[in-house]
Amino acid sequence: MKKMISRFLERYFPGIRYFLLYKRAARKMGDKSGERTRLFRELVEQGNTKKCLQIGVRNQKYAPHWISVDRFDMSPLIDFHYDIHDLKFDDESFDIIVCNAILEHVENPQKAISELFRVLKKEGRVWIEVPFNQPYHPSPNDYWRVSPEGVKIWMKDFRELASGFFKINKSALYNGIFFYGYKP
Repeated sequence: MKKMISRFLERYFPGIRYFLLYKRAARKMGDKSGERTRLFRELVEQGNTKKCLQIGVRNQKYAPHWISVDRFDMSPLIDFHYDIHDLKFDDESFDIIVCNAILEHVENPQKAISELFRVLKKEGRVWIEVPFNQPYHPSPNDYWRVSPEGVKIWMKDFRELASGFFKINKSALYNGIFFYGYKP
């Protein structure tokens, strides 16, 4: 019976079949949305008395004292238009670095991560998020999708505090990966 339903869906409703496959895969990965939200909120609150770097801003800075960097965003929220591959800051300048939804847009994410490592102080905290299943969104380009295991390879020089898969708006088709760690 299961095979009949599967064949029927595949033939007449292939989109539903793929949605069900994504939904099962998302369930297996384990949704860490709640943990992600809590940890991120705590990290931003820790930044109240620290020197913090925000790579990419979207609509707002996490706090006025955060230094923001974005090569392409010309909004007044951006402090510096540096390339993430070549940040013009001294070594070990920041206590906290947050890089949300940026690494999929850079040609060499591992070089960019090396720059984050370089400008982060020893014992400093780093937070990155990248899409897992999200629509193509060039701004100006969209190069990468990476799994939780792939993010851990990218972030190998950092010590992991938490990482995982999270759903956006409870969707199996629209989700991401986060990594929270520190520089040993």
